[in-house]
Amino acid sequence: MTSKPVSNVTGGAGFIGSHMVDLLLERGFAVRVIDNLTGGHAANLRHHADSSDLSVDERDIRALEPEDGIFSGARYVFHFAGLGDIVPSIERPLDYMDVNVQGTARVLEGARAAGVQKFVYAASSSCYGLAAVPTTEAHPIMPQYPYALSKNQGEQAVFHWHQV
Repeated sequence: MTSKPVSNVTGGAGFIGSHMVDLLLERGFAVRVIDNLTGGHAANLRHHADSSDLSVDERDIRALEPEDGIFSGARYVFHFAGLGDIVPSIERPLDYMDVNVQGTARVLEGARAAGVQKFVYAASSSCYGLAAVPTTEAHPIMPQYPYALSKNQGEQAVFHWHQV
């Protein structure tokens, strides 16, 4: 058992997630990655292979249960797991809703049950549709693709869990 503070990173083998893992390890955290390696790559974490402060749990966020031990003792959860890209979301909208909405709810429940202090969600500007740039957060939400809708619904779930 480590005395270091613990952070979980979903999608930690992906581009953004792996850079967050780098930063957290550099700052003295023990890091638990949850990634099914659908979009991420083990090679993104290979340079930490000898680190006792990194554990990688290769599984889908949709398999997480509220009392999952992977959240135990975690101070922070950085949620970067999900399906991205517009065209595949048009072809497979149910997959996007399942992973990006239901998967997010499962991560939220695990974080809530463990008493996590902070939850960080990676949203997407795609929820604003084809907006003029620069786009501010005051711009109306107008998702035009299943990917955008699923990311916005995931974001709304995060706001709701925080409120409740």
